[in-house]
Amino acid sequence: MAENEDDVVLPRFFKVFLSETASESMAIPMSFNEHLEDPLPQKAKLQGTGGGVWTVTFTTIRDCAYFTSGWSKFAEDHELKDGEFLTFVYDGHHTFEVSVFGHGRCKETRAVVETVDLSDSGEEEEEEDSSVEDDGEVEKVSQSIYPVDSNQTVSDDAVVAWLSSMEVTGNPCFTTNLKQRTYELLIPANVVREHALTFGDNIKYIDAEGVMKGVRGKWAEDRVCFKGWDSICRRNRLKERDTVNCEMLHIRKKVHSVKITVTCG
Repeated sequence: MAENEDDVVLPRFFKVFLSETASESMAIPMSFNEHLEDPLPQKAKLQGTGGGVWTVTFTTIRDCAYFTSGWSKFAEDHELKDGEFLTFVYDGHHTFEVSVFGHGRCKETRAVVETVDLSDSGEEEEEEDSSVEDDGEVEKVSQSIYPVDSNQTVSDDAVVAWLSSMEVTGNPCFTTNLKQRTYELLIPANVVREHALTFGDNIKYIDAEGVMKGVRGKWAEDRVCFKGWDSICRRNRLKERDTVNCEMLHIRKKVHSVKITVTCG
């Protein structure tokens, strides 16, 4: 499913693997819903860089699509570790090409398929075909309330760039929690002053579910805040006692993204 210059750019998304939330299932960002079929197919194929193909079940929970049955096997075979990045390139026909970026910020080839005798292939294909038979019903996927734009379509190079920025020690951080005013993320004024940070009209929120865009809002005394925070709170199911660590990723002091890590209270 490799792309060449004459190909149309295929839709894609990326995820940060966290074993606590993604060992048994993997949520697909809601912003990617518009690229999926409606109704959602029962099965999907995950094509690894090592040549293997894994069959997983599609499930819809609260309008969010998940890879469920079969995902844990994919994660186990690829020896996924916390903090590693995965890119998913969708061919539009039930197959996702999945690349793994390890902690060294490079794409890695894992779960390499061994060569087998042709005499065994027919039997394997027969088993694979039988595994996709399923008469179960699939819930309808609603269209995303988060629009997809070109800024949310990322390439492998973009993932490497994000990985590089996230690996740098000393990024400015602050903590917050679920507050009464959930629609905006307020950047503490002392953090902005101490690190001489600047901001544009937009930032990217990066959490375990993927990337979402935040638009700058207005606040008294020129304080910095960004809208769209309520969507982050909802999809991370924040509770009052949860703590949210916000790491500000920047280039020459201009913040482009906020990396979000939630600690349950």
